Amino acid sequence: MSQPPPPPPGNPPPPGGGYGYPGQAGPVPGNENPYAQPVPPGQNPYAQAPTQPAFPQQQYGGRQGPPPPPGQVPPPPPPPGQVPQGQTPPPQYGYPQPGQVPPQQQAYGYPQQQQPPYGPGPSGYPAPSGGSSNNKLIVIVAAVVAAVLVIGGGVYFATKSGGGDDPAPKPQANAGGANGGTNTAKTHNSTLSYKWDKPADPVASKDNLKSVLGVWFTDKYVVKNEIDKVVGYDLGTGAVAWTVPTPSSGDCTAARDSNNNLTAVQFGANCEQVMVIDLAAGRAVWTAKLPVGSSEKADFDYSEMAISGDTLGVDWLEGSIGYRLSTQKVLWRSGNGDCEDDGYAGGKQFVAIVNCGYKTYKVQVIDPDNNGSAKWSWTAPVGTKVSAVVSTDPVVVVLGTEGERQTDVATIVDGRLQSRVSLGTDKYDISTDGTEMQAVHNVIVSSDTLYLSLTSKHDSNGQVLSGIVAFNLSDGKQKWIAKPDSKHDIQGLAIEDGKLLAYEPADYDVQGRLVTLDPASGALTTYAQFDTDASQKLNVSAMRSYPVWHDGHFIIATRTVYASSSDQTYLVTFG
Repeated sequence: MSQPPPPPPGNPPPPGGGYGYPGQAGPVPGNENPYAQPVPPGQNPYAQAPTQPAFPQQQYGGRQGPPPPPGQVPPPPPPPGQVPQGQTPPPQYGYPQPGQVPPQQQAYGYPQQQQPPYGPGPSGYPAPSGGSSNNKLIVIVAAVVAAVLVIGGGVYFATKSGGGDDPAPKPQANAGGANGGTNTAKTHNSTLSYKWDKPADPVASKDNLKSVLGVWFTDKYVVKNEIDKVVGYDLGTGAVAWTVPTPSSGDCTAARDSNNNLTAVQFGANCEQVMVIDLAAGRAVWTAKLPVGSSEKADFDYSEMAISGDTLGVDWLEGSIGYRLSTQKVLWRSGNGDCEDDGYAGGKQFVAIVNCGYKTYKVQVIDPDNNGSAKWSWTAPVGTKVSAVVSTDPVVVVLGTEGERQTDVATIVDGRLQSRVSLGTDKYDISTDGTEMQAVHNVIVSSDTLYLSLTSKHDSNGQVLSGIVAFNLSDGKQKWIAKPDSKHDIQGLAIEDGKLLAYEPADYDVQGRLVTLDPASGALTTYAQFDTDASQKLNVSAMRSYPVWHDGHFIIATRTVYASSSDQTYLVTFG
């Protein structure tokens, strides 16, 4: 597998997060928070002048289109200390020069992964002609040269065929994914302590990095996708309950969701096989070899998988396929065409992003029982791309342009634009763990509200400027802005009992904690405090890790393990 390119010069990386040094801090009563109530723009230090939209409002409009098909995503950027052979990254990106030791990763900074451009435009790369089986591969190759960074996904339309005539119940997925981060309220400890962690396996230098995307839960276990295996751990003690081998020499992916304790991973020499795993029993339910297209050796490294109800979708460079998760029945199958699927998102609904000629991008809600055809389709305005899916019910996506990977957050209802929030320039921190459609973690959506985290900054006195902004999904208007005390950063984590649960990481002289924000006013209330030892453990050195909240447990899950780093973990748990 070729290594991903370094960031191009002239584009500094996004600001990092906290520092992980423990200290003392008390709760912040909601009535002491000056940002808790709506503030007129003229009095709000965060309320900047209206940002010019990335596209005119009147350009929006949904229109029906044919059913979706295949598409994919370029490789992630190189890990700390690793650079593609023959390339030397510029010092302004923070890459270690020869002989230097990689710096310690900050406690809670999630590096924003960026992706090269698609199609014609300012980058100067022409769009490949429709129908070419090399379209997506050309994009990935272009990423090595491109200097414009864009998160995105493309997608193409092709006719899907297959079964889907056997109706099956569709219970909601019980893992993370693009569902707005909702959790069912349970009892929890007001003080969170470090419980256990699991060291990551070493990565060979020749491999550079290994993707270990995937963490799922049952009533007893937390299950982690690891290098060449999937492992179930007792959630309370960390004891190994079971292990399912998934040998691979590639960099394989996994679904972010699960349904009825079933999830799916890819494995094999070229990630060419799919395995559905029973998370409760710890066994493989079925395996299937992905259909090879026109190439003699198909490349499945840049795949995406998604689960919604009893539907599993797999999308790769040369095609896509849908399965009945429980039975392995093929629901649809697509190849390259004038339009093709370029990414999937699961959870409460199955969403496909479709790319037509790298010029037109569509968002579709898929009907698995009708050969994978679209229930509805919305076409993004000309000049924009779909960068990520942050919720599938309601459908909320991040849009970008040729030069900006994140320009707007759009809510789409029944194939029409309901609202749009302009992101401005570096105003909001949108944290990702990769370039797949479901890679965003800190953009949180409830049934009627969008929550965005402000980019953390320090003023001249060293005080932290951070906050969370709430917007109405119905019209995109700001509801309120909430800010913690001057020593804490803050980022959205999940919806808990109807309120936003947010994470305030540890810093130099304060301990980490969780807070809830009132959906009506933004008033902050302490939910749980990390004790001193736990705050020290929050300083996780692994790149590309992210926090997960489940049933009273705070978990730091790792997506990528690097050959250049030591003391990496798969999981760190607190409760």
